[in-house]
Amino acid sequence: MHSQAVVERFLTAFYTADVPRTRESVVPDFDMQGPFAAAHDVDELIELSKPLFDVVRGVRFRRWVTDADNVSSLYDIELHGPDRSGWMTMGGWFTVAGDRVTTGYVVYDSATQHAIISGR
Repeated sequence: MHSQAVVERFLTAFYTADVPRTRESVVPDFDMQGPFAAAHDVDELIELSKPLFDVVRGVRFRRWVTDADNVSSLYDIELHGPDRSGWMTMGGWFTVAGDRVTTGYVVYDSATQHAIISGR
């Protein structure tokens, strides 16, 4: 499987709250870093993501840059808050081994996330 397809499978599963498929898409010691949280294995990723799974509804991809097993993506996720919903742009850098993602680093606009989730 091409590295971009591996990352797309992971992000699609993750941002549709498909926990079984998310687990299948990453290695057990998957390491994810971001501006407000870090996970050092798939169980920690799932646990830390439970609040996100309550509000995320999908992903759409804007751009890809692939260099062998290193993949970068610019994408939007759909968030649903109590009074409003909207799309938030994110960026991510991922490393792939075989058909699974091994590491990831994501960045996003936390002000947009807060505005959608809080309804302000």
